[in-house]
Amino acid sequence: MNTDKGPLSGIRVLDLGRHISCPTCGRTQIDLISLANQVENMVADIPLTLKVAVMGCVVNGPGEAKEADIGIAGGIGEGLIIKKGKVYKKVPEAQLLEELRKELLAWDDSGH
Repeated sequence: MNTDKGPLSGIRVLDLGRHISCPTCGRTQIDLISLANQVENMVADIPLTLKVAVMGCVVNGPGEAKEADIGIAGGIGEGLIIKKGKVYKKVPEAQLLEELRKELLAWDDSGH
């Protein structure tokens, strides 16, 4: 059950999993709310329970996402796939969601 009331309150990531999202700041380089909503919709049919981070910049995103199993951080024209707070992969911004989905579909308990 989700009782949050903020802009990301509707997020239900990975079968009642938890989400982490940055509060936004001057470094936010993407439309974070839109991206978080897209992630929510994208993962609705993936049967995993993970913490997924959606971060607004590639500068602070990896560190702020360290409590998440996997996450993304948006940048200008590029984005990062983050696993356990470490940069796993850099991808073009247009492929960020697709790459996140691929990683989730291939997820195993070791985080690979």
